[in-house]
Amino acid sequence: MTDDFSIGVLAQRTGVTPNVLRTWENRFGFPTGRRTTSGHRRFTDADVLLVQEVLEARERGVPLNLAVDGVLQRSRQQHDESVHATLIREFPDLRPQRLAKATLLAASHAIEDECLARADRSVVLGTFQEGHVFARSRHRWDELARTATWSAVLADFDADLPADPQARPARCQLPADSPMRREWTVVTVSRGFAAVLAAWEVPAAAGGPATYEAVISMRRAAALTAARVVVATARAAGATPPESVDELLTAPITTETTVADTDRVLLRILEQVDSTPAWRRPAPVVE
Repeated sequence: MTDDFSIGVLAQRTGVTPNVLRTWENRFGFPTGRRTTSGHRRFTDADVLLVQEVLEARERGVPLNLAVDGVLQRSRQQHDESVHATLIREFPDLRPQRLAKATLLAASHAIEDECLARADRSVVLGTFQEGHVFARSRHRWDELARTATWSAVLADFDADLPADPQARPARCQLPADSPMRREWTVVTVSRGFAAVLAAWEVPAAAGGPATYEAVISMRRAAALTAARVVVATARAAGATPPESVDELLTAPITTETTVADTDRVLLRILEQVDSTPAWRRPAPVVE
């Protein structure tokens, strides 16, 4: 694969004909690519991602002009975005739930365990707010990364466990003003399975229990959207995912997570919650 390529290659990789791509360029200035001194357009993997996002928005019924406009706006700020906010904006039918930390931990472990059990070389990504939070789960993520196609975790790392974008999993430093510093994310994508958990921590009274507003989905489009946000932020922090990651995240959606797989994850969540001793469960959240 070359660093840049022609509109014909872009068409092959996205399933959109060159004529349609040229029509989009004339109407919307998209995809932009870059123009060589000879006047030819050249495109990159980033353009493949953007075209694929437009196609997914169209499948959800978004008008073409709004789909293109939304993708262009996100591409200008994607490395600063919140995973949770992106999912809520792109998938308004996802219903956020206020969950206690123990419940969110059970859901995270269920998704991670399903990923390990399938052993299908997933891309596995996570955000952890602070480095010491990741350190408590490092043994799990070391095992997830060991057999993954690629894995990365994003957090505010410190001297006790410094950021290392070339590690496995890649440890990527979040900027001081990143909204991901208040987020908890687990996302896994493979050819046959996809799942995402994305949450942000709701400000609580001093000494009060931690509460998160979360969305959980096994919908492939939602998991891909979350994965792209995390991967873009990881790249901005110096990580270099292999080409196979982009290929997976830009491939047309031809399969969905099956009902059986979704049921299995839900049962794993219930099993995790049920096995938590009553004395360790947080008090119910009072709105």
